[in-house]
Amino acid sequence: MKKVLVLYRELAGYFLACLEEFCLEQNAIADVVAYPIHSDAPFHFQHSDRIRIHSRHSLSNDELVSMIKNNGYHVVFTGGWFDKGYLHALRAKQCPAVLAFDNAWRGTFKQQLSVLYGEYFIRPLFNFAFVPGKKQVQLARKLGFHEQQILTGVYACDYHRFSSIILQPQAKRRLVFTGRYSDEKFVTALFNAFHELTEKRFTQWELHCIGTGPLWNKRKQSTRIFHHGFMQPDDLLKFMPTGSAFVLPSTFEPWGVVVHEFAAAGYPMVLSNAVGAGEAFLQPGKNGYLFESGNIDSLRNALEQIMSHSDSELHEMGFHSRKLAAQITPKTWASQLAFAMG
Repeated sequence: MKKVLVLYRELAGYFLACLEEFCLEQNAIADVVAYPIHSDAPFHFQHSDRIRIHSRHSLSNDELVSMIKNNGYHVVFTGGWFDKGYLHALRAKQCPAVLAFDNAWRGTFKQQLSVLYGEYFIRPLFNFAFVPGKKQVQLARKLGFHEQQILTGVYACDYHRFSSIILQPQAKRRLVFTGRYSDEKFVTALFNAFHELTEKRFTQWELHCIGTGPLWNKRKQSTRIFHHGFMQPDDLLKFMPTGSAFVLPSTFEPWGVVVHEFAAAGYPMVLSNAVGAGEAFLQPGKNGYLFESGNIDSLRNALEQIMSHSDSELHEMGFHSRKLAAQITPKTWASQLAFAMG
């Protein structure tokens, strides 16, 4: 039986779905070392006995080295380079190592310095880079990875679950946002722009927001804006058939797996151009609209465009979202990691 070691930050349901697929296809077991999940998103995860979770806080750096030396792993998957203990332990590896990250190349002076450091102290520890999109590929190249060493599609939603959703027509059309209530999600501007648009014209639309965060207590109160708070994945799946379109107005979003989830469910969407996943799951005019990050007027215009469509037009746009979402799945993720394992 093959064995994989995962060195991670905070676990997510989509990652476990991908890892389950890999373990099933490769007849493998996975040891996963991870940090506690964020208090704003206390997810309850389910997984098979093939996956064994270990708390990072319960393992010393020396114990990590011992794990790598003594357990005969066939591949090590590491999420980023934030943990020096992870990087130190990788020096003892006897198998291929994969560096997964979503940092996009922006070309800033600080990032150029980081690349110089990474090229000499991080890149030698890894055989492959596993990234989500084109801007991350650019950074992988800057770090010294060659084309054949760069794998794509590192973020894949639990495609089977979300693609099984069938949207059901509602008396009111529902624009859905899910994410943290924080400045980088541009939620205050979203609330205000939506409120303005629906005061006199788009009265048949509602905004349904799922999540919590530091701006929760400052959320806008309106008869057409609904704040549901945090939802467990199963509850979100039950809610999603009632929606009409999805919006993610972030000013910083290196990727955004939530975009893949809603695309797989057949949602038209409105995204800022700071949302990395837009490159894979949004074709402006075909399944939604793109707007300038941080620009409330641009956001308002994009919302106005999506809300002007008929039900049949929204349905057609959602169908196109589903086609785009089918390009990346846990199966494609598992095949990339299998390639790295050799």
